[in-house]
Amino acid sequence: MFKISEATAIALHSMIYISNQDGEFVSLKPISEQFEISEHHLSKVLQRLVKTGFLKSIKGPKGGFKILSDKTEATFLEIYEAIEGKVEPSSCLFPARVSNCSDCIMGDFLKRASKDFYNYLKGKKISDFKKI
Repeated sequence: MFKISEATAIALHSMIYISNQDGEFVSLKPISEQFEISEHHLSKVLQRLVKTGFLKSIKGPKGGFKILSDKTEATFLEIYEAIEGKVEPSSCLFPARVSNCSDCIMGDFLKRASKDFYNYLKGKKISDFKKI
């Protein structure tokens, strides 16, 4: 199964929020207020996005975070994997795949859901949510 942690939700929403600020640096405060999350947790997630090359940050009173111009076309999958790691499609409810199951009680539902989730992440871009 797939997972979406709070960190991934923060990363996806923050990337869209920051990309809609017309290339300006955005401080933690307006983002944390917009999504009602702690600045501390937000800071950790955004620093991860800086380290993985999605954002640029500067310190100081006029500092904040800015999306790198070549990342405005980043897919949700790229951002997801920057936070969660590689997407591992699964078709089993057990964390460790069980090889002695002859018929899954879920049928092929989990396989289809994982594929749909992967395709959704791969097909959505930050730019799809650009305000005009």
